Amino acid sequence: MTGETGWIPTLTQRMGLSRPHTPWRVLQEMKVALPPASRAYLDRVLLKGTPRPPSTPGPPDLLIGPLPRRPNRPPHPFTASRLHELQPVRFQTTPRKHLYTLMLHTLHALTLVSHPDTKWQDLLPPLEGEQPWWASLCSTLVPRSVGDISWRLLHGCVSTVTYLARFTPVPDTCPFCGVRETLAHAYLECARLQPLFQLLTNLLLRFWLHFSPHLFIYALPIRVLTKSRDLLVSLLLALAKMAIYKTRERRLADGVSCDRGAVFRFSVRSRIQVEFLWAASIDAFEER
Repeated sequence: MTGETGWIPTLTQRMGLSRPHTPWRVLQEMKVALPPASRAYLDRVLLKGTPRPPSTPGPPDLLIGPLPRRPNRPPHPFTASRLHELQPVRFQTTPRKHLYTLMLHTLHALTLVSHPDTKWQDLLPPLEGEQPWWASLCSTLVPRSVGDISWRLLHGCVSTVTYLARFTPVPDTCPFCGVRETLAHAYLECARLQPLFQLLTNLLLRFWLHFSPHLFIYALPIRVLTKSRDLLVSLLLALAKMAIYKTRERRLADGVSCDRGAVFRFSVRSRIQVEFLWAASIDAFEER
């Protein structure tokens, strides 16, 4: 009975008693009241040290996710809502960002479903199989400020003089060619952009890619097999958008017309120099 008597002093101390007689009697009465199977299990635990089962079972697995939509109302892929992308996950281990996104898009489901993810859906309708590649706008090679311009452009959040003319007494014409300036005109259709687009066409042909307005606006998906090429192309497209944005802002501010191609080439050269100096500082080049 060493298994039983071994923890009697501990129980006596916890009950605040001076003698172990009362705990011993309580233990015997409990054993007598137990069914034979439970008594045998208790003896096996006390005498042989068999591991005890957990006193309470663990919490059940709870899955959290959006409610499934009706079959006659399939989700539209080009809306600001992301409920169709969120899959049910285990509630106990769900990431905080996933839970926040689920709650935010559930509360504003009606507004987000009726709102397109980008204004370019009407200005530049995507071809079959095309979609905005948001993750490619801010890749590992693209600086944060450059990726921010690409993200704003895809969202349609960059200002044009047509928009400014609603609030200030300024003409709504393009500062370069005099045509009414819309978002599509400022970043795709203006004649000043054609030399830059021709330069991009020549560069992308070296990667066996064809330059198009859809590729310029919607970006290029970064795939595993062609990751190095896709990252470099994403950088070139982002720097080209930044060159258009900066030269337009300079023309509106100072009236100075800068060469978009020169600004683009300077940005590429500077970025390559930064990457080279960083690689040289960590001895990334092997001696041959």
